Amino acid sequence: MLDPRITRRDFLKATSLLAAPLAYPCAANAPAVPAAPVYSYAYVGTYTPNGGGIYLFRLDRASGVLTQLQVFDDIRNPSWLAINPAQTRLYAVSEIDNYQGTRNGAVVSYAIDSESLQVRRLGAVSSAGTTPAYASVHPSGRFVFVANYGGGNVAVFPVGPDGALGEATDVRPSVGPRHHARAMDDPPGQFAISDHDSPHVHMVAADPSGQFVIANDAGLDLTLVWRFDAQAGRLLPADVPVVAAPSGAAPRHFVFHPNGRIFYNLYEHDAKIAVYDYDAAKGGFKPKQLVSALPPKFSGSNLSSEILITADARYVYVSNRLHNSIAIFAVANDGQLRMISEAWVHADYPRCLTIDPSGEFLYSCNQKGDSITSFRINAATGGLQFTGRFEPVGSPAVMIMLKRS
Repeated sequence: MLDPRITRRDFLKATSLLAAPLAYPCAANAPAVPAAPVYSYAYVGTYTPNGGGIYLFRLDRASGVLTQLQVFDDIRNPSWLAINPAQTRLYAVSEIDNYQGTRNGAVVSYAIDSESLQVRRLGAVSSAGTTPAYASVHPSGRFVFVANYGGGNVAVFPVGPDGALGEATDVRPSVGPRHHARAMDDPPGQFAISDHDSPHVHMVAADPSGQFVIANDAGLDLTLVWRFDAQAGRLLPADVPVVAAPSGAAPRHFVFHPNGRIFYNLYEHDAKIAVYDYDAAKGGFKPKQLVSALPPKFSGSNLSSEILITADARYVYVSNRLHNSIAIFAVANDGQLRMISEAWVHADYPRCLTIDPSGEFLYSCNQKGDSITSFRINAATGGLQFTGRFEPVGSPAVMIMLKRS
C-alpha cells in the first residue's frame, strides 16, 4: 500500500538533496554520489475476484523492477484501461453483464492525482452493450470509444468537463454473415475454437489523425471503418466501410506504424498479421503482406492476442496464448515484417504486452499464469532477455504506462 504521507513531490525533494554536490577540500577525494533512481508508472487491469481490481505499479527504469503501490478495488473485471492524452483521467471497462439491472457492461471514469497517481472514481455509465472488451480515447481527449464484444457493437461516449463520461452519443452495430468456427488457414492441429456465432467487436480506436475510427470484429472477420464527426460524436460511413479478413481468422487487435501510413492487423485465430498501406485522407486500406506469428514448424492450438510496435518502428512484437510466446519481427523500410526470433514468456496465457516509455523493457500480462513477466529489449537486435522476475498479480489483463517520470 502507498504511504499517504509520502508523495512524489516529497520523493523528488529527498532525491534532489541526496544528489546535491558536497564541498570537499579536494574534488579527487569526493565520494561518488549515486544517481537518484528514475521511475515510470503503470496501471494494471485484472479479472476479479482472482485479481484485486486496478493496480498501480512503479517501474525502476534501470532494472525494470515493478513495485506495487496501490490496488483500487471499486470495480469488477477492469479488463481494459485507457488514459487521456493529458494523463489526468483513467477509463476502465467493467466486463460485466448486469450494470444497473441491464444486460450491459459499464465504463468507469477516474481522476488521476498528479502527485500520488492514485485514482478517484468520477462515475460510471452503461457500455451500451454486453461484455465490453476495449476502450480508447480520441486524440482530442473529448470522446471515449468502447468495443462491446458480447453486444457486437461500438459505442461513443462524450467526456464531460470533469472527465466523467456522458451517455453514448452513438452506437454502431456490426452486421454480416456468420463465418466458420475455425480459420480457413489454421496452424496445423489447431483445436482452439474461435467464437463466430455472432458479431464480437474486440477493439476500437481512432487513427493517428483522429479523422477515422476503426474497429475489429473477431466474430464476423471484419475490420470496420467510420469517418468521425468530432462535433456531434457520431460515426459516419467511410468510403470503404468494411475490410474483410479470411473466414474464421478473427481480427483482434491492431496497431499503426509511427508514420501513420502502415496498418498492422492481428488475426487471433489463424495467428497471422495482415499488413496494409493506409490512406489517411480516405481511411482506406491496401493489402501488402500476410505473415505468420508462429514458428514455421509449429503445430497445435494457439490464440494470438496483442501486437505492439516500438517507437522507433524497428520491431513488432506479438503475443501468442497457448503457445505462450512473443514473436519478434523486424520492420522493413516499406513496413513489411520479417520474423527474426521468439521468446518464451515463462508463464501461461500472455494476454497483453506493454513497452515502457524508455523503450528498454517489455512486460507480459499472463492471465492464467497470475503474473507479469519482464524482458529487457536489445535495441540492436530486437531480442528479449528475460529478467528472471515474476510480479504476482491475479489474472492480469492489461497494463498501460504513464508517459512521464
